[in-house]
Amino acid sequence: MNILESVQSAIANVFANKMRALLTMLGIIIGVGSVITITSIGTGSTAQIEEQFESMGIGNLTVQLTSAREALNADQLTLSDVDLLGGIDDVKYISPVYNGNNAYVKLLDPTETKSATVTGVNEQYDEMNSYTLLYGSFITANNVNMASNVAVVTDTTASAVFGYCDESVIGKKITIKTWRSSAKYTVIGVIEDPNSSMAEMYGDDYPAAVYMPITTAMRYFIGNYLSSIMVTGADPNNLDALSVEITSLLSEAHNNTDKYYVQNIASILDQVTSVMSTVTVLISAVAAISLLVGGIGVMNIMLVTVTERTREIGIRKSIGAKNKDIRMQFIIEAIILTGIGGMIGVLLGWGGGSVAGSYMGISTVISPMAVFIAVGISTAIGIIFGVYPANKAAKLDPIEALRYE
Repeated sequence: MNILESVQSAIANVFANKMRALLTMLGIIIGVGSVITITSIGTGSTAQIEEQFESMGIGNLTVQLTSAREALNADQLTLSDVDLLGGIDDVKYISPVYNGNNAYVKLLDPTETKSATVTGVNEQYDEMNSYTLLYGSFITANNVNMASNVAVVTDTTASAVFGYCDESVIGKKITIKTWRSSAKYTVIGVIEDPNSSMAEMYGDDYPAAVYMPITTAMRYFIGNYLSSIMVTGADPNNLDALSVEITSLLSEAHNNTDKYYVQNIASILDQVTSVMSTVTVLISAVAAISLLVGGIGVMNIMLVTVTERTREIGIRKSIGAKNKDIRMQFIIEAIILTGIGGMIGVLLGWGGGSVAGSYMGISTVISPMAVFIAVGISTAIGIIFGVYPANKAAKLDPIEALRYE
């Protein structure tokens, strides 16, 4: 009997008892499905995290005080420090950042307000981030120099404030309130919200995002010091050296030591993705234990099948079938069982990942490599756990097998 005939015979035997075959495959289906679901969610979560980090600027450095509470006024970052660091040859873009606290914007209903994150920046901030400008323009150097009462908002903020978001939003005014005062700002630009998935998840609790000229923000919030300074290096491979130069210059200018640290977004992303990958692998390994259970189930059923077909094996041997032919047929039968179970598991894993991702607000990503490995492992299980029953069948004495009832 050649391999094709063995395959045809094995398929016929598998489908001769569909319910038993399905129950045999159940462990494989659950194992593969669980692994595919977990890896798709893990990969999707990692992609979403990377997207959020990219919106912050992968090649950017953030300069901050090591401890704001312990810092003296002389240690605080100022606009003069921006000019100082801007003179470094390796600096491509630089922007001061001022975070206005406890701010609210008035919504469509004037009696309602929404918490807001107000960020003061300069005209280079847009170049340092992967924002998508939908309408209007970003903050300009003239806006900064004139301390203009203008603002750039996200599309989710525009929708919350005006009830819609289109080009007609440009030129309209938004009202920003703090504990001490209230002021109106003209909207000059609308950007796509880089955290739109978070906005959908938290709804009304998600804060509005407003960007304004650094000089305007510091005047409105009566701030003398910067929250941080963002720097983009000309050479992404030289960020560590640039970080050292930045801290050295600032320490020399402020006559202090160990007061500043430089946060590298790319290194943080590497750490986060590494942790996510490790967690995904560990959880997948736990889920894969059911594959072992499924393999034991396959071996058990194959042993039962050998017993049931003892007389058939005796007849085949009596008409010339060799031990290798019998062995091959039962191994192929085990491979078909686990292979079909693996493919069903992939489909269920894809469906389960999509449903779970939709519920969690994550766009799941099914890795072709994960599918290949899962199906490959299930097939390997068929071979490993099918060898013993196949050998047992192949070693049956034809005369004793013919006498078996």
